[in-house]
Amino acid sequence: MKNLKNILATKRAKAGLFATSVLGSASAFAADHTAAIDAAVADGTTNYTAITTGVILVAAVGFAIGMIVSKLRN
Repeated sequence: MKNLKNILATKRAKAGLFATSVLGSASAFAADHTAAIDAAVADGTTNYTAITTGVILVAAVGFAIGMIVSKLRN
C-alpha cells in the first residue's frame, strides 16, 4: 500500500511539474499584437471621423433644403 501511495505521489508531482512547464512555455511564446492593435485604433479613428463628417454634412444639407423650401413657399 505504501508503494502505491509513493507511486501516486510521484505521478502527481510530475503532473504538476508538467502543467507548470506548459503554462510557462505558453506565456513565453505569446505573440506581440501591439502593431495590430495600433492599426485597429487608427482605422477606428478614421471611421469615426468619416461618420462624424457625414452626419454633419447630412444635417447641413437637410437644413439648407429646408431653408430653400421655406423661401420658395413665401
